[in-house]
Amino acid sequence: MRRRLPPLNALLAFEAAARHENLTRAARDLDVAQPAITRHVANLEDWVGSDLFHRSGNAVALTPLGHELTRDIAVAFDRLELAFARIARTRQNELLIGASFGITHLWLMPQITALRDAAGGAAINFVTSERYADFEREPVDLSIRFGTGDWPGKRADLLFTEKTSIIASPEFVTRHPELSQPDPTPHLRAEWLLEHGDPHGYGWMTWQRWFAHHGVPDPVGGDLPGVANYPTLLDMVRCGEGIALGYEGLDDALVEGGQIMRVGRTVHRPGLGYYLLSDAGGGVSPRVDELRGFLTGSAGGVREGG
Repeated sequence: MRRRLPPLNALLAFEAAARHENLTRAARDLDVAQPAITRHVANLEDWVGSDLFHRSGNAVALTPLGHELTRDIAVAFDRLELAFARIARTRQNELLIGASFGITHLWLMPQITALRDAAGGAAINFVTSERYADFEREPVDLSIRFGTGDWPGKRADLLFTEKTSIIASPEFVTRHPELSQPDPTPHLRAEWLLEHGDPHGYGWMTWQRWFAHHGVPDPVGGDLPGVANYPTLLDMVRCGEGIALGYEGLDDALVEGGQIMRVGRTVHRPGLGYYLLSDAGGGVSPRVDELRGFLTGSAGGVREGG
């Protein structure tokens, strides 16, 4: 059955005019003459049967219907753009993974050769960001995110569950023997605490949540300044500048190398962890599927969003 859609040029002209709120800038963006933009927008308004803009010279402002249509068209164009970007990368033998700087630096990069082998020799590149929304704007093949595994429209494969411990350098523990107790939490001092924080509200363990979990008053009484870069935070702990919350799976190499140590009991919050996300419904390429299988290994908990 033939699709009932207006001409693509009319949609492109309307989207550019809505984005710039100016017909001349829209024409410059699309590299066409300004009268062509005016004509295409008028054709779309005829097709819709209603005005989409209020006009004042070359400046335009969306009508309520125009606002509604702009949102839908932008989503459709975004999906098309991502699809064609994936095709281009496939032809260039490249796969793109989205992850935070900590996950990329501490977990992915140490196994980059194995990742390439698992992907059939494809180049592996990364979009590194602490904002998961960036992985929707970039055409990533896979992304790693913290949460409960519930992302609508995504397949979520559990990589590792959240297991958090207090971490410190051996020298720091020697200077502060309180940390050697089975439960050092009640004895922690505010000036020791180094915070990664949870600036985007993903549910990461923070010192505030740690003290609440243990039923202990927070010695800070509020938010601590955060060190946004988690590898930098680990370096600060390693150098003896304070203590922090460490995550099994990310700080393992430093623990195994004796540069930092875990003290006290590990906290495991069920249902939370790092997940590998891909498009639901099996629409990934064989190379992406192989890479996904390598990363997840035998880790369980595959869930698909509706």
